[in-house]
Amino acid sequence: MVEKAGHIVEKEELLQKVWPGVFVEEGNLSRRIFNLRQVLGDAPDRREYIETIPRRGYRFVAAVQQDGDEPAEAIAVPSQKRTLWLGLLALFVVLAVTAYLVSRRFRPKANPSPERVMLAVLPFVNLSGDAHEDYFADGLTEEMIAQLGQLQPGKLGVIARTSIVRYKGTKENVAQIGRELGVGYLLEGSVRRGGDRVRITAQLIRATEQTHLWAESYERPLTDVLNIQREIAEKITHSLSIQLLPAQTSASAISPVNLESYDKYLLGLHELGEDTRESVNKAIHYFQEGIAKDPKDARLYVALAEAYNASTTYYSSPAEVMPRAKEAAQSAVELDANLASAHVKLGYVRLFFDWDWSAAEREYRRALEINPSLPEAQLGYANYLGTVGRFDEALSRVQQAYLYDPLAIESRKEALWIYYFSGRMPETVAQAQKTIEMEPSAGTAYAILALAYAQMKQPAETVRAAEDTIRISNSPSLIATAASALARAGQTGKAKQLLSDALEKAKKAYVCRFIVADAYADLGENEKALESMEEAFRQRST
Repeated sequence: MVEKAGHIVEKEELLQKVWPGVFVEEGNLSRRIFNLRQVLGDAPDRREYIETIPRRGYRFVAAVQQDGDEPAEAIAVPSQKRTLWLGLLALFVVLAVTAYLVSRRFRPKANPSPERVMLAVLPFVNLSGDAHEDYFADGLTEEMIAQLGQLQPGKLGVIARTSIVRYKGTKENVAQIGRELGVGYLLEGSVRRGGDRVRITAQLIRATEQTHLWAESYERPLTDVLNIQREIAEKITHSLSIQLLPAQTSASAISPVNLESYDKYLLGLHELGEDTRESVNKAIHYFQEGIAKDPKDARLYVALAEAYNASTTYYSSPAEVMPRAKEAAQSAVELDANLASAHVKLGYVRLFFDWDWSAAEREYRRALEINPSLPEAQLGYANYLGTVGRFDEALSRVQQAYLYDPLAIESRKEALWIYYFSGRMPETVAQAQKTIEMEPSAGTAYAILALAYAQMKQPAETVRAAEDTIRISNSPSLIATAASALARAGQTGKAKQLLSDALEKAKKAYVCRFIVADAYADLGENEKALESMEEAFRQRST
């Protein structure tokens, strides 16, 4: 990058230069860039020396001169140039050591074992001719991802549903999708349900060459749908030459299918994916109906816990719904101790409701033992690590979550809080801007961008980001966050008005009182801040 200062260096070129002839996941490159930024720090004008060029690579933006050259106009003043050169020396050392360690780790051995294969399951196509049957195809996609993800996670990494849903009905070719998701293989499929029978077609494709490695059709009774999923998973691993080692089998994956319960489960997942107040309520109802039909299906309890957690976004405080989420998560773990998502949901409750750090850590670590490819487990563990102040480890886990869920906006919005509380404001700004680039209507990203700019003493940028927040979002919590940022930027009048608006909206929707307390404190109204903190404690706000 120093050799090509001012020019974009593509990710592929960096991987080849630093790790020639060695297979290295792109996530390793991201982590090394993160390490280099830590070594170099920021330029005097608060810019990072290494600029991220989304979906392409990186650019070294400082002026560079060789020994003996006439000094060029640069970012740094003379005393700071010495720091820059020391940073460049450190950059070289970090790259050299990293290349050596990674090459040792990934160098082919006499009997090489295959590296982890990355796979994405594209949304299954509904061929029934009835749009109301989309939920069944969507549910089958999600279940297929879960089956593959837990099958052999040390050898096979599977992209999460939240990153592949955007490809439903897409016209993009498989090579382009593979590049965007960072995977070598794609599973395409279709499903047609008629009466008590189902026909499923699946094909495995190598993304770069767009060649078919395997294809199969299944026509069976509907009660055999989970067996079909297992057979597809086994065919895929065989095609990719992945040896199936003895694994901890989830009871939910091998239990008989109760058709009525399974249908309620898929309907609930569909509504939960719509992510509105009404759809979350419908999802809760469907999951409860499914449990009434089959009270031994752990997946239904996991989904119910997730729906209760989601409801706090719209109208309920954690104190109202988290006890129900806790009960559902505990039931899921009791029914199926080898279901990774069950431990994630229980970890969430332990962290954000019980405030029991050690119990939360145990649940997240257990989930990661079962399935290290599960992005929600990586992000949940990152939340725990951030809560206890271990931010370097937390951000590393965030990057792991992104590896398996690269296009998920909700994950990125959640991770922004970790970046912000880590105190790394330039990184927070960069991550918020990337989130906005991916989803221009992401209100959380604008709100945290406003906070970060306020911390960096950039009032004009703070005001702009706060205005964007209230333009895009109707959430009382995000409006209160914007008020806090404006107060820090000296915009007291605007901040008070926004906070008043947030509290008015809070009469009909949930507002995090911790954020309200923060806004009052920034406005210097300490008595009201303390009152809000007491209310936050009663709410179990985090």
